[in-house]
Amino acid sequence: MPISQDRDTVTGSPLVSQAATLAGVLIGIALSTYLQLEPGKAMALAVTCLLMAWIVVEGTPAVRRAWAARERRDETPAVFWQRIGTKLAGLAALLGAVVIACSVFPFFTQSSAVQWFIESGHTTVIISIVLAAATILYVVATDLVAEEPDDYLNQVGRAVLMQDFRGEDVFFALRLLAIKCFFLVLMFSAGMAALSDFADKPAWAYPPLSAAWFEGLMRLALLLDVVLAAGGYIATFKLFGWHVRATETTALGWLVCLICYEPFFSTISHAFVPYGDGPGWETVIREGSAVFILWSVATLFCSAVYVWATIAFGPRFSNLTHRGIITSGPYRFLKHPAYVAKNISWWLFAAPSFIASGLTEGLARAGMLAIVSLIYIMRARAEERMLSRDSAYLDYAESVAAHGLLAMAKRRLASRPAA
Repeated sequence: MPISQDRDTVTGSPLVSQAATLAGVLIGIALSTYLQLEPGKAMALAVTCLLMAWIVVEGTPAVRRAWAARERRDETPAVFWQRIGTKLAGLAALLGAVVIACSVFPFFTQSSAVQWFIESGHTTVIISIVLAAATILYVVATDLVAEEPDDYLNQVGRAVLMQDFRGEDVFFALRLLAIKCFFLVLMFSAGMAALSDFADKPAWAYPPLSAAWFEGLMRLALLLDVVLAAGGYIATFKLFGWHVRATETTALGWLVCLICYEPFFSTISHAFVPYGDGPGWETVIREGSAVFILWSVATLFCSAVYVWATIAFGPRFSNLTHRGIITSGPYRFLKHPAYVAKNISWWLFAAPSFIASGLTEGLARAGMLAIVSLIYIMRARAEERMLSRDSAYLDYAESVAAHGLLAMAKRRLASRPAA
């Protein structure tokens, strides 16, 4: 059956998309490292390579399909260009709100991403002019192929021009702006720091299977994740089908998501759940031993699954939004593979330290980490509630329940003969 915007799963070859995503991010990181760029330029190059890979593999075919399927509208050129002007007015207002936010709130003004952008402003004038021209062309092309051109951007423009507008679309735009602005600055800043660490302490600079070697690979996994995430927050292009269909609207959904990120998580974790404050795990497991290697490989494997989940999202990665139902990669087996893998890796990394802390302190710190895991459970439930408004997600959830990892394990146990 044809897929509409109301029932939206991701089409195309998942394997090709994931391969392009991995290739794009690795090429970007390799180029930025080889060129020895400073962190801001390195991050910008890595994200650009990632976006180009997505556009070539997914974006271009999507535009071709949209252009071939477009319907001729019975409207005059004057009406068309008036709507384009209204959309550009709305876009300018949203960009103005971003500038104000990045100039006022300390989270943005003190971030390395915003500071780098301001400091490199004299070199970005030409780029800004090119992007402005490309933005106008993009708005025109998107309007031409859209099934319904009267979108939220048009409604924001109407509100700015003091015309009648739909309030729900304007609030949607503001929620989307808050999500993109907050997380893009967060991920770009994290990527700058991760690229700097990766360049200073690469995994291959240490003996294989040593603690420093494993830590280097963990840093690489973090770097891949934040570059992929930053690219996802930029790539919300409706022309390519990567746009946001819906956003989280409940206070609980926003709370359990934002509490997992800076600056909120560090403040809360230090004050209430400092589960990481204790002896290192090397006090329990000797470096180089078989247990150390197996434990480290298991932790690294969980991190790899987490990155794989981000790769499976491709250009649709985002928090607090619905941008299409992902059914490939690790999402074939679990509804929340990233959260499961992340939490297991935390427990694996922290458990030896809990043991070294003694019974009372160890149990207290384990309880604190359990609170963090509970937050992620609540976060997963909130996401399910939001996505369940789409019937495609309900079908996906039923498929995972019937054929996913837990279902396979239950069938395997049920098929074993009784002792």
